[in-house]
Amino acid sequence: MIDTALRTKVIADIKELEERRRQAMLRSDVPELEELFAEELAYTHSNAEVDTMADYIAKLDNHHYLYHELNFLDQDIRIVGPAALVTGRMTGEVTIAGQLRKLNSRTTVVWIRRDDRWRMLTFQSTPILVA
Repeated sequence: MIDTALRTKVIADIKELEERRRQAMLRSDVPELEELFAEELAYTHSNAEVDTMADYIAKLDNHHYLYHELNFLDQDIRIVGPAALVTGRMTGEVTIAGQLRKLNSRTTVVWIRRDDRWRMLTFQSTPILVA
């Protein structure tokens, strides 16, 4: 178990990385995302489609995904050994393959610490359905 001061610093680091990821997605900043993602990335979209890092980066680079607005809300960050689990909500607007879509999902993100740096290993999005 890590001490309180270190836990607080790691949580702040993860919050900063999540903001960097959000901004990079809005800018379609491929080099920045390549820096943030683990090679083994599994990016599961709200339609259950799963992209590898290469798949997701290629789609973003080819404007298959074009983010217009993106918000990460109500994030809860838990540190477990060399991993950080981030749960929360994601809202926004994205054009996917030419179709504008509204985002309103619960999300789970896993960051891992490897070679003295954090990388995003997993993203999972589950749509919030309004009855």
